Amino acid sequence: MKIVFVASESVPYIKTGGLGDVVHSLAKTLTRLGHAIYVIMPKYRTIKGELRERTSAKVYFDQRWIPYRVYEDIKDQVRYYFIEYEEYYGREYPYGSPKGAYEDNVLRFGLLSLASLETVKALKIEPDLFHIHDWHTGLLPLYKNLYYKEWDKVPVIFSIHNAMHQGIFDAHFLPLLNLPWDVFRPFDGIEFYGKLNFMKAGITFCDLLTTVSPSYAEELKSYAYGLEGLIREKKYFFGVLNGIDYDVWNPEEDRLIRHNYGIKNFQKGKRLNKRDLKAIFGLKSSNDKPLVGMVSRLTAQKGLDLVQGIIEECVREGFDFVFLGSGEEKYQNMLIDFMKMYPESVRVRIEYNEELAHMVYAGADMFLMPSLFEPCGISQMIAMRYGTVPVVRKVGGLKDTVLDFMEFPQSGVGFTFEEYSSKELMHALLRARIYYDMYVCDSGKDWQEIVKRSMKRDFSWERSAREYERLYTTALMLRKYGS
Repeated sequence: MKIVFVASESVPYIKTGGLGDVVHSLAKTLTRLGHAIYVIMPKYRTIKGELRERTSAKVYFDQRWIPYRVYEDIKDQVRYYFIEYEEYYGREYPYGSPKGAYEDNVLRFGLLSLASLETVKALKIEPDLFHIHDWHTGLLPLYKNLYYKEWDKVPVIFSIHNAMHQGIFDAHFLPLLNLPWDVFRPFDGIEFYGKLNFMKAGITFCDLLTTVSPSYAEELKSYAYGLEGLIREKKYFFGVLNGIDYDVWNPEEDRLIRHNYGIKNFQKGKRLNKRDLKAIFGLKSSNDKPLVGMVSRLTAQKGLDLVQGIIEECVREGFDFVFLGSGEEKYQNMLIDFMKMYPESVRVRIEYNEELAHMVYAGADMFLMPSLFEPCGISQMIAMRYGTVPVVRKVGGLKDTVLDFMEFPQSGVGFTFEEYSSKELMHALLRARIYYDMYVCDSGKDWQEIVKRSMKRDFSWERSAREYERLYTTALMLRKYGS
């Protein structure tokens, strides 16, 4: 199949979150399975490298003709096309400055949808289907229906990566987006409480809707920031669990850790990586103390409020912590304050550092994800791949990937809690601590079994890509024969 992806970001060119990883990894894996994948995205100022100019085109948008250039690059046999329009995309950040989102994002990402369609036409790609990602691309199926009748039989699959961000803007932008007022209606249009909603457009006009885990799909039917009713009515809605890139995340071959290891020698490998990790972060405590790692954006979504409520007790109980990430200033300051209060037990790096992230996954004993909500989450999958036992809240993709060992002793791979409270998080950590201490004292094999099970789990993108293949076939049949 010829499949066109449209997204606002993709590794290795730009990444602000999990979306960029998903787009690249899924495209790469589908290519290996024999499909032709084309990824279209903006050419931000930060995207450098030897890009080849392929074509130019223009679209009527913002009540004027907008000319733009299209550049090409090939990575892992995937063709990437970059839309260059300096007025919209030639900025330091993709979505907004540290002061907030760009005020013209409505036009920036409206253009992405319209120009992507025109780019496919200009390049004569003849797609079998479009797979679009998150609110930034939500207008594409509407534009296709209105202005590209030659693709009436070409389905659009829309994937929600995070329903909290919907692309909601004032209605007066509608003419600037080159959209007629008759699409601004509440039930089968893009109107949303008097405003226009890009995500609603994607959901309404796509042929098939997906999100990034089965549990998140069920959660969105109950609460989706105002779109739950629309989602419940969507007949073809599926949750497909994301994967992780085994070319990048493989403790046996990882060049960013100092001691490679596998299931057979994980004890030695993790012990040595833990020693190195503690040295880099400046922890001088005994290597037998449980080391809890967290690699995350520092936002409310990630459960930092719960972390605030447990650090003091955890230090008393003999836990060490390493935190790696950046984000909201109040959480950055909170972690720095804890490091100042407990320098022998808590260490923090306010940055995203790829090499350090690999070292945390390899060197920590436990991995912390007490998320308020988590559409999928890939950090827990990476942690398990590296034999680091996840301690997570049972929500979204975390619920799908981490079975609690005490609840499922024959298949459990971590420790979970349900209630969003520091008390329940603390209980989960202490349960994990029981088995860890027995392992350290050589009086129990359960911890070893948990680690081995974790490392054996299949979180490869091939598994996910095979599911998408089936959904692509379903979407093609729907367009061909109707529902």
